[in-house]
Amino acid sequence: MKYKNLLTRKIIVLLCLGLFFFYIIIGFYNPLTVTEYSYTSSKVPAAFDGYRITQISDFHCRDFGKEESDLIQTIRDTHPDIIVFTGDSIDDEHPIDNYAHLLEGIHDIAPIYYINGNHEYDKLAPLAESLALHEKYGVTNLNDNSVILTRENDSILLSGLDFRKTMQNLRNDIDYANTSYFNILLYHGTDKFNGIAPYNYDLVLSGHTHGGIVCLPFIGGIISNEKELFPKFDSGIYTVGYSTMISSRGLGDAAVPRFHNPREVVCITLHSSKPESDS
Repeated sequence: MKYKNLLTRKIIVLLCLGLFFFYIIIGFYNPLTVTEYSYTSSKVPAAFDGYRITQISDFHCRDFGKEESDLIQTIRDTHPDIIVFTGDSIDDEHPIDNYAHLLEGIHDIAPIYYINGNHEYDKLAPLAESLALHEKYGVTNLNDNSVILTRENDSILLSGLDFRKTMQNLRNDIDYANTSYFNILLYHGTDKFNGIAPYNYDLVLSGHTHGGIVCLPFIGGIISNEKELFPKFDSGIYTVGYSTMISSRGLGDAAVPRFHNPREVVCITLHSSKPESDS
């Protein structure tokens, strides 16, 4: 009897150890995924109902198949009306070839807009080469700029912030959201959302935190790029005041390896709703 009890305990211990090591092993397998969001508001013009925005963040010139074929096909399969890059498309550790392949493969899918993140300003980052690629493939610079997007007889406003002077530029260059439009803002750095929310942009698309890098069940991301523990806006959708932010887990790596943190392409579908009645 004692022998059977001892054997049972050993089997349980081995099973637990096996499950633990399996959890660890699969934790470093972080495949390319698509995360779909629906955003519904009475401020979305009727003509933009069903409008699809594909967001690429923190690409870091990472390799996704031969000449980015896997990522290109993933983006194509989202059927976007526009494609937006929310920073850290390049860095000083990876050659720019993958970014060139990516832009070559997607420039004919939909109009592309971009902002800079922190790694565009790495001392050895190929920023000049990336700007040449943007010009070659018709990618629109939204650093501290805005553009009106039209569909049929309706319009929305798409704005962007340069990461280097985000809050200063927000006040001085594009200021508060233009209430004549439905407003979308691109910026890199989810940790600044509490400061940006009072400017009342309806929808903010962001990245930078890489989903909290190391993710644990029921907890989420546990570390930010600034080595802050348990970042508040690691990934997902958040609302502060009148502003909603979607934080992308991004595609690239950080100094600490990703753990249970799939790489993601984000796709947002806009939906128009009727204003609520006052009665």
